[in-house]
Amino acid sequence: MPVNRVLAAAASLTLASCQNMYGQEPYGQEPYPYPAPGPYPQEPYPPAPGQYPGQQPYQPAPPECLISSSRDWTAWINRMLGPNGGPMLVITGKVVTPTGGYQVAFDRYLQVRKGYPAQAFATLDVAGPGGAQVAQAQVSHDVRWEWPLRQPIGSVVVRCGDKTLAEITRIQTAY
Repeated sequence: MPVNRVLAAAASLTLASCQNMYGQEPYGQEPYPYPAPGPYPQEPYPPAPGQYPGQQPYQPAPPECLISSSRDWTAWINRMLGPNGGPMLVITGKVVTPTGGYQVAFDRYLQVRKGYPAQAFATLDVAGPGGAQVAQAQVSHDVRWEWPLRQPIGSVVVRCGDKTLAEITRIQTAY
């Protein structure tokens, strides 16, 4: 009999410990309660044109290229001995902007698509004149940049915003 009483007491204590306190969460009140859920589907429905499926999770559109034209694109690999100590990819060309006051330069980071042969992508950055007084005539700019190479390059694509300005497939090597 005493064993039955002990087992009954243990069972009642076990059941009592499983009951929640009324009106409280197991760990007390939440310091920051969740906001009330919004209506589904979210308003306005259907989404306005250009808003679907949403702007945030996607990459922004490339900026507009402010270059009127370009020409004389060349790419070559400089393997001559010098202070840099390694091969350098050199890209040169000429671009024309609609007015004076524009600044044109290559992005200092070269993107390389791996594969054989590898393909390099160079991007031109163009800064407009802002509010400065500028000549209202087309202006030609010579652009040139060098990037260190770690692998052979088969072709180079020069881009500006959403435009492809040149695709260079003949790349000479200077020793």
